[in-house]
Amino acid sequence: MNARWGILALILTVQTFANVGPLGLPAIAPFIREDLGLSLTQAGSFLSAYYVGPILLSLPAGWLADRWGILKTMVTGAALIALGLFAAGWAGSFPVLIALLVFAGTGYGLLNPSSTKAIITWFPLAQRATAVGLKQTGLPFGGAIGAAVLPVIALAVGWRNALIASACGVAVLGAATLFLYRDPADLPRATSGSPAPSIASVLGNRDLWLVASATLIFAAVQTVWMSFLVLYLKDVVGLPVLTAAWYLAAAQVTGMAGRVAFGLLSDRAFGGRRRIVLFLAGIGSGLCSLAMAGIGPGSSPWLLAALALTFGFVGIGWNGVQHTLMAELAGPRAAGTAVGLGLAISSLGVTLGPPAFGWLVERVGAYRLPWMSLAAAMGLALILLGFVREGRRRYDR
Repeated sequence: MNARWGILALILTVQTFANVGPLGLPAIAPFIREDLGLSLTQAGSFLSAYYVGPILLSLPAGWLADRWGILKTMVTGAALIALGLFAAGWAGSFPVLIALLVFAGTGYGLLNPSSTKAIITWFPLAQRATAVGLKQTGLPFGGAIGAAVLPVIALAVGWRNALIASACGVAVLGAATLFLYRDPADLPRATSGSPAPSIASVLGNRDLWLVASATLIFAAVQTVWMSFLVLYLKDVVGLPVLTAAWYLAAAQVTGMAGRVAFGLLSDRAFGGRRRIVLFLAGIGSGLCSLAMAGIGPGSSPWLLAALALTFGFVGIGWNGVQHTLMAELAGPRAAGTAVGLGLAISSLGVTLGPPAFGWLVERVGAYRLPWMSLAAAMGLALILLGFVREGRRRYDR
């Protein structure tokens, strides 16, 4: 049992450092925008570019984790993230920066599904959503660190050095994983006897597609908030960049709490049911987006804090439960492939959401309608979830 939680601590640390640079980008977007002369849509597209990699690689990465092995896939992913972020710190133009962020994102496309596969492998059913939720707190935790620290580094030594520093952290943790991670002793017995399911068998599961399509919208809404919150608070509400960045950091912190809380709710309060937690998160995200449509100059700091904290909890907290549901719908032997499918589809939402939101803001000349459109999109996601047959989960282990 101690080994199980030690592995979780290692993976959580790796996941955290892997997200400091990429999720810290929105907090330093104003500096990059000024330096490279970018439009609002371009400045809001950094996370979209980063998640092109997961779109392309998450499904094959899950397949690799099922066949090639967890350790090799995780370490390779960390190395690619570090290389991409380090090179991005030297980018001299917007196209080069975007290309390097796409490259770094391929590393996350390898790291995330393989690390989820590791947790599914190590933890029993009764603890699974909680453990995956804890692992997935690395994303908002890394984002909170990035939002709080990268602007300070950028003010002191420039945004380029801020990205390079984040790359060094990923490289160190990737090396540590190489020496510290191991599979559970019973993994060969759990996977022996028959070959792992093919990608085609996973792609033929209608419930996996419904969950993935719904959480595409969840991911789009989440990333729009992360990409535009600082820009919105600076340009519309009139806050300084550092103050606006602290609201983003606060949202990431409550996102961490949400991932743990939703996992505990799913495992304990709801008896292993996952879909109801996603419903709660979706309803909360939609209501926060509607409330954001009424924010403007002179809005109370307490109201801004309440919205940022609440959205962080519900709008970021759903992720671990989604991973767990995808893995359980496919069964443990295909868990990596199923999680990879979910990441590939949800990453499409991450990539398309912010540019579409930025385009709509520029088209209508205001944020009110775009914020309301996020709430409407979340309604569609909830309808898709309603058709998921959660009872058809496969508990092969």
